Amino acid sequence: MEWKQYEDIKVVKIAVNPLFPLMSVYLYFVDGMLVDTGPRIQKRNLKGIFPSWDIKQVALTHSHEDHTGMASWIAKHTDAEIFCHEEMVREANEKARIPWYRELFVGPRFAFSPKPFPDSIRTQAHTFYPIHTPGHTKDHVCLLEPNKGWLFTGDLYITPYPKVFMKEESISGYIESIKKLNTYDYQTVFCGHEGIIRNGKEMMTRKLAYLQKTRNEIIRMNRLGYTEREISKQMFPENVRLEKITFGSFSRMNLIRSCLRNN
Repeated sequence: MEWKQYEDIKVVKIAVNPLFPLMSVYLYFVDGMLVDTGPRIQKRNLKGIFPSWDIKQVALTHSHEDHTGMASWIAKHTDAEIFCHEEMVREANEKARIPWYRELFVGPRFAFSPKPFPDSIRTQAHTFYPIHTPGHTKDHVCLLEPNKGWLFTGDLYITPYPKVFMKEESISGYIESIKKLNTYDYQTVFCGHEGIIRNGKEMMTRKLAYLQKTRNEIIRMNRLGYTEREISKQMFPENVRLEKITFGSFSRMNLIRSCLRNN
């Protein structure tokens, strides 16, 4: 686990799983508010730092267990208010049903009782505005601090050039969400897996252009009669390691099918 200070934000980088230190998740703590909680499998490390932070509010960007795994612990051991998108509230009140390999890798996500995001979250020095940004998940939310030009993006960014999707991801959702975000004035992106991106709006715009171009090309090839497998071989010829280690949960086919959905 590593941590550093960026302005008045504590930034914690922690391995998603202690046995796989190259795969990390980032937590951000600013002025009493924690953005995402990290995975349950890192409970030993995280419960060592959370009590010293005086957490008053928790903002969950989405429901995935590497971002919410410690929410139940925080709910039990602190008085913090925990916020999430309204679509996630009912789901959070039960233990998450997740694939066995994900629970083995990052730990379970036990039940807790969050509240839906208000229109804004006020801390002593900042005001954060939740913005619904579906694409990665239907319940995904980014948090904007307009006075500082900060945007906390959860898993909306990660990479400007994705080659694989999960089945539930929506390329149309990503495109519309990034377009929405780019109507706001922000510069620095705080990503859930890549850390701080100082030219954040530029990189988000780059991702938007890539997604639009990729979707258009896949639709074009499909209309010319190419099969999904032929499209995959031509568009994404190189093997993607993430496909193997997730047993195909992340795949090139999922990205292609997302492009062709409703077209």
